[in-house]
Amino acid sequence: MKKLFTFLTTLFLLTACNNEDDIKIHLTEKNISLERIETDFGIKEIDFLDNNIGYVIDFEGRILSTDNSGTDWTILYNTDYELLDIQFLNSQTGFILAKTPEEELFHLLKTTDAGDSFMETEISGGINLREIHFIDSNTGFTLGDHILRTYDSGTGWTELDINSHFWGDLIEKENGDLYACGSGGEFIKSSDDGINWKQVNLNTSSHLYQVTAFQENFYFIGQNFLKSNIQTTWEYEIPAYINDIKVYNNDIVIGFGKQYPEKGFFPYGALYITNNSGKDWETTIFHDISDMRAIDFIDSNSGFGIAYTGMTGIEYLIKIKIEE
Repeated sequence: MKKLFTFLTTLFLLTACNNEDDIKIHLTEKNISLERIETDFGIKEIDFLDNNIGYVIDFEGRILSTDNSGTDWTILYNTDYELLDIQFLNSQTGFILAKTPEEELFHLLKTTDAGDSFMETEISGGINLREIHFIDSNTGFTLGDHILRTYDSGTGWTELDINSHFWGDLIEKENGDLYACGSGGEFIKSSDDGINWKQVNLNTSSHLYQVTAFQENFYFIGQNFLKSNIQTTWEYEIPAYINDIKVYNNDIVIGFGKQYPEKGFFPYGALYITNNSGKDWETTIFHDISDMRAIDFIDSNSGFGIAYTGMTGIEYLIKIKIEE
């Protein structure tokens, strides 16, 4: 009798565990809150370190910072350059990709004192550069029509010997492996800080503009939406215009962007949610904004982004919160 009781208890516990595993999270727009903070300048790109401290570049060649979630801003640096991308490793060290207007001449702006001063260096040989990514204070990459690498904080740059006409994004996984994606389904990997690279076959020819890693899977925005565990790649038609994504778990992805009405020329801001890895999407339209982009999550549930209204010209920093 005692053995039978033990067996039934074990069976009950196993059944309960299996039932819990079968319960899947399903997100809708009701799980996502967007708080808008109006700004008096046009934000181009952002990089937040936590819920309070963030750095941005604007369309006027300025670098700004906030220590209270965007309520107040301090101008750190003003330049005549066109600012393209921004990355801060911590509260002291940051990098900005810049370009001389109407010239194919690129520069790196670096601070090591929280923006009190910036050192400018030229990125020689850069072609159509759009993005920077540093893995530490010395080693970094800039991407465009090719990929350049620096070993010395941007003093010197070397072009990587890889063939592609466009590189869209570069990320670093928690284990230190680097991945970059680009045109024609190009996807490459490095396990030695970018010294050597090897091709990763995704079995796609779609152009890839952005990559996000979550556990063992990769998620791509490009001509289509892709999910891949390297062995298998799933590819789905992308809904409307998704600028950025947040991968919430292996199945749930949140997209931020815009959608044009059936009749009319002006877009509306749009939130896209898939609960099945991109196969189907639910769309929420915001008629009082025109677009959402430059999404930057600081943890699993909290992030920031940019929104604007094309008709009135009002710019917003948006605070994003996901609650199950």
